[in-house]
Amino acid sequence: MTCRTKCGSLPPATLKQWGRYDFETQLGSIMIAHPKVDQVSGHLHTLSYDFVKRPYLKYFQFSADGEKSPNVEIPLAAPTMMHDFTIIENFVVIPDQQVVFKLQEMITDDPPVIYNKNKKSRLGILEKNATNADDIIWVECPDTFCFHLWNAWEELQSDEVVVIRSCMTPPDSIFNENDECLKSVLSEIRLNMKTGESTRRPIISEELEHVNLEAGMVNRNRLGRKTRYAYLAIAEPWPKVSSFAKVDLFTGQVKKHIYGDRKFGGEPFFLPSGSCGEEDGGYILSFVHDEKTWKSELQIVNA
Repeated sequence: MTCRTKCGSLPPATLKQWGRYDFETQLGSIMIAHPKVDQVSGHLHTLSYDFVKRPYLKYFQFSADGEKSPNVEIPLAAPTMMHDFTIIENFVVIPDQQVVFKLQEMITDDPPVIYNKNKKSRLGILEKNATNADDIIWVECPDTFCFHLWNAWEELQSDEVVVIRSCMTPPDSIFNENDECLKSVLSEIRLNMKTGESTRRPIISEELEHVNLEAGMVNRNRLGRKTRYAYLAIAEPWPKVSSFAKVDLFTGQVKKHIYGDRKFGGEPFFLPSGSCGEEDGGYILSFVHDEKTWKSELQIVNA
């Protein structure tokens, strides 16, 4: 992996807000919640979805200079609830899941998304520089609804794409306020681009421990390339975040940082100490609220 740095005169770092950025009016539509920046090319890759009219899904990217590519329309039979996707070295990985939008439900004041048990979840693999979706590869991944995809990479010797994601069951529980039995299982899903088959395994053995891991990141300098560690929020008691975990994706080992008695945080942010250092070289930043004192703090933890 090569490391890419940018030089130039930057304004001094402050907490001042600069306002909205609309890519110089190029955007034209809403953007998915989690666009991805390839640190090697500097390109920002993203999706835009619509739940009213076709095309329900579009893929596009911005160059390091801010130039938008033409939209790639991705055909979907129904508008899918899509919060995240991910990138790998040569492709983007797009989820098409069993939780879909239903406009009729909105009219009756019911949750606007429902679980369609007759639909099969799948992941699409599309070339980053594709100009249309003709060559997209869809691989079925039964019962794998997720909000977030933490990372993915290619293993060329086996024609597989490895996807690291948290699979949530029941899939529609957070939309229907039915979170008593909710489980979010950190999983490795392998997609074979030749056979069109998939396999899935939990990364952490449930016989040893189960933790709901639902928000966080890997070292962003290695996004789309093979990574060993992920830093993820432990959502316990759901939906509060009482701690975060450093997870070894190869061994399943979990190291926890507990925020403290009646202290709850949000999504842990991994800040690398350098673009070319050790993968876990850096710090974890998390805003934490103390429910006893009603004060907040920024915790900075050596990763």
